[in-house]
Amino acid sequence: MTKPKLNQLEMLVAVADEGSFGGAAAALDCTQSRVSHGIGELENTLGQRLLHRSRSGCTPTDAGHRVLATARQILRLAASLGDAAREDAAVAGHLRLACFRSVSTHLLPSALAALEADHPGLRVDVDDGFEERDALAQALRDGRADVAIVQLPAGAGLRTRDYVADSYVLVAPGSLALRAPLSWEQLDGLPYIQLDCAGALGVAARCREAGFAAPPARTLATDSSIAALAARGLGYSILPRLAVHPLPDGVQTMPLPIPARRQFAIAAMPATAREPAARALIRYLANPALQRQSEAYRKGLLE
Repeated sequence: MTKPKLNQLEMLVAVADEGSFGGAAAALDCTQSRVSHGIGELENTLGQRLLHRSRSGCTPTDAGHRVLATARQILRLAASLGDAAREDAAVAGHLRLACFRSVSTHLLPSALAALEADHPGLRVDVDDGFEERDALAQALRDGRADVAIVQLPAGAGLRTRDYVADSYVLVAPGSLALRAPLSWEQLDGLPYIQLDCAGALGVAARCREAGFAAPPARTLATDSSIAALAARGLGYSILPRLAVHPLPDGVQTMPLPIPARRQFAIAAMPATAREPAARALIRYLANPALQRQSEAYRKGLLE
């Protein structure tokens, strides 16, 4: 089946807007006979008369009105294709991306490598020294970061796009005999080590509501230090799964007795999120195909 051509749709819209073939020809900078021929071909293709023709001008038929509405949409979409191509070609500049260390280690490499290959004029500096989720959102509000991978809820005033999620798990010495499903009683007598950040403290509070009663024997600021202590049999903790991957020798993980999930989102201030460079970075970060290239995805650490 023959399909309508874009230039025929342009002619139909021009005739409807100008009210005559002559006016359409002037608007399109072509001859009147070319417009007349194009409209005739379009009517033959669709099998419908689209215009009432008279000495005073042209007006759309009922079918013409219906076709015009769709034609205008098609022409707008066609124009947007060119805009999108030009935007990607022009992506360049410098962006600052803020995130947790575990995100930087396990999720960013594939996305940043693809972005750099496609847009060599765009440089992304990564600051992965954040330990608190509120600090990431504040870095965006203060202008110290352009884009951040935050933990939800991120607070008001940010434009967010869902990213990946992981779970909090029990991190314990590998020598400890644990049985699934885990019960808090299996941990009796072993020191509990608390990670000192809002997310881990919140999960610990939820666990206490579900019967977990051990007081912290130690409180540390970094998950890697806690994992090292667990490897030496000096205690157990509740940590995000990504934060302890790859597992050190002598450490095991188990699902908690209650579900505890950490949902990430890609965030930016609304004005920044509309800029071509930021839009490109967000698009590459959110690309599922690039996420699947990560070892964390292949090992089932992400949800």
